[in-house]
Amino acid sequence: MRLLHTETLEFREFFDSQTPKYAILSHRWTGNEVSFEEYHHHKNQNGPSFSKIQNCSTFARKEGYQWVWIDTCCIDKRSSAELTEAINSMYAWYQKSAVCYAYLVDVVMLQDEHRKWNASREEFRQSAWFTRGWTLQELLAPNRIVFLDHGWRVIGSIDRGLKIDTSPEYPPSQGESLIDDISHATGINETDLYNSGGSTCVARKMSWLSRRETTRIEDMAYCVLGLCGVNMPLLYGEGDKAFKRLQLEIIKESDDETIFAWFCDRNGNAMTNISGILATSPGNFAQSAQVEKALERRGTRPYSMTNKGLQYYISRYIGPRSMLDRYSDNREPRYGTWDTHEPQYGNWDTSDLSLDCSVVGGPQSLVGTSVRIDLVYYMFSWWRDWRRSEQPRLGDPMGEGPSFSFETIYLFTGPDRGPYSGSPVQ
Repeated sequence: MRLLHTETLEFREFFDSQTPKYAILSHRWTGNEVSFEEYHHHKNQNGPSFSKIQNCSTFARKEGYQWVWIDTCCIDKRSSAELTEAINSMYAWYQKSAVCYAYLVDVVMLQDEHRKWNASREEFRQSAWFTRGWTLQELLAPNRIVFLDHGWRVIGSIDRGLKIDTSPEYPPSQGESLIDDISHATGINETDLYNSGGSTCVARKMSWLSRRETTRIEDMAYCVLGLCGVNMPLLYGEGDKAFKRLQLEIIKESDDETIFAWFCDRNGNAMTNISGILATSPGNFAQSAQVEKALERRGTRPYSMTNKGLQYYISRYIGPRSMLDRYSDNREPRYGTWDTHEPQYGNWDTSDLSLDCSVVGGPQSLVGTSVRIDLVYYMFSWWRDWRRSEQPRLGDPMGEGPSFSFETIYLFTGPDRGPYSGSPVQ
């Protein structure tokens, strides 16, 4: 890790346990930022970007820190190996910092006491810092974060260890705090803000990311590697494939089925087209902010990626629809998928897949997605619904129970799979 000395403004590299206590900067790139090469050769030192490095170092030194890390000049981006290591380590670097300075260049705290409260607060909420992909992990990872305005004046701070936020700009009589405005700006609730999103499900993390943007398409995946607890190589030029690779890495490390709980297209609109089981962008998760892991897990079998698609195990009902209706309300998504033997219902290959997750406020609810299945059990999404229901009833004292079997299916991961066109065997 390459750090900058706050007094001499010289670099020094540290490894693992040798790394001293340091401050770290979070900011929005605004143009011609000073690179490591330019800094090393004393170039590009007359603009606001170099002033930002100087001001950050000065502020950190006044707070007692000898070392600071700034992404623009502390990473030699000419080296793809160093860039890959830095991006894969960045969440940990922010997490291990003594303090993070969030510099909001577009916020100016007004000095006029009459106008100061409302105007400055609204400017803070609308800061572009809250809309960038990279600043999501920079908001959540540090134990202590201090927000600074354009003139390097303190707006307020969050201490996650003490679970408090402080701000000289928020009069106690107003009844609201800095954390309230951050929650309003980001869509992240207070609990998740204080807990750094550590125990939050994948779908909700992706819903936070759906509100943000990056300059490079690939960075929408790379900017949350640490937040999702995975590592992967960087392949700039792969476009949307980066987000697919991210999901595959998460599936390898986690059995969190909320990764399949997305309900809209990449622009946040209702799904109208067929798609694969994996999302194509964080925008697919725009309506998933209320999804959470089921409080009582069903203990589903492991699923994994194969060369045929995502291998998944389901319970399959075989029998007439009329019999199924006796045991479960049609409106409810059910465990696994159900096929019927009555062609007049037209649903030989349309079924519900229920996921091992629920929605906030509904601990007994299920979240499901409708699917199409072909004869050899390749599966892909047909349409996606936000569904809430009570636990399905799988027994009826008035008659025999339905017949179920455990099947292996393969879920297509590509975005452009069309519906199965063949006819089921009678």
